[in-house]
Amino acid sequence: MRRLGALVVLCATLAACQDAPTPPSESFQFPLAVFIQGKPNDFWDGVLNGMRTRLDLPGVQLETVFFTAAEREETARRMAEGDWRTVAFCAPNDAWARQTVEQAVQAGAPVVLVGADLPNTTRLGYVGTYYYDAGRRAGAWYAQRVPAGEIAVVAGHPVPRAVSEFWEGFRHGLLFNRRLRARLVPLSDSRNAPSVIRKLDSERAIQGIFLMGAEVAQQGIGVARRRNIGVLSWRESAKDWYFARQIDLLILERPDEIGVRAANLMRNLSQGRGGDLQIVYVPYEWRAR
Repeated sequence: MRRLGALVVLCATLAACQDAPTPPSESFQFPLAVFIQGKPNDFWDGVLNGMRTRLDLPGVQLETVFFTAAEREETARRMAEGDWRTVAFCAPNDAWARQTVEQAVQAGAPVVLVGADLPNTTRLGYVGTYYYDAGRRAGAWYAQRVPAGEIAVVAGHPVPRAVSEFWEGFRHGLLFNRRLRARLVPLSDSRNAPSVIRKLDSERAIQGIFLMGAEVAQQGIGVARRRNIGVLSWRESAKDWYFARQIDLLILERPDEIGVRAANLMRNLSQGRGGDLQIVYVPYEWRAR
């Protein structure tokens, strides 16, 4: 009887397994998008690589779009009409950018800003380098190191407003020494850095030069005088200049970590976790003599 009972239970179990619904053949999809106004370069490569390390998950589809000012309207339409679970976005702080963020949010896509913040919008995240703080510390360093004269900041950076925020902090840090002044020299083309630096070096008042941006520094480091030279870069190779005493101050950004932190926010928001604004400043590396 026991054997007969066991046989009945086994048959019932097999029948239940056969009647169980089969799992769906396709997994749930999480379409995510990154929209960046600008051109691809190694800074954005680092950001995107960092994102991919955190978003390499089943079902996640990450689309990246670089666009120009002439392509803004088409970009706004794609952001608002796409079936995105979350959107990352970088553009200059103007009326169009703020409106584009609002349209995407109203369409149901949480927005995480990368590199450049857009205050007074309903974005749910911002991740980037604290450029004002980096500039303030650099200005204070020069204020203590150089007794008088002028410091030139030769700058070019792919992140919108990075130069202006750094410059504002630099001027404030320099106020610790009233005998020291600063001059901003923004470059739209980093290839002009060598000629600009040679001209600055010919001026007796110039007592130091700060090169902001990896490509500006790369182009200009060979012609800059080896005295009171500072650099902001995102390339690890800039450490070689510091250890070789070609520069006295190094601020090293971490674009890969910016990507990782932004991807963490995107992943949580796409899964319905986290509804409060999160602002994340990724620490930079500081080396100074």
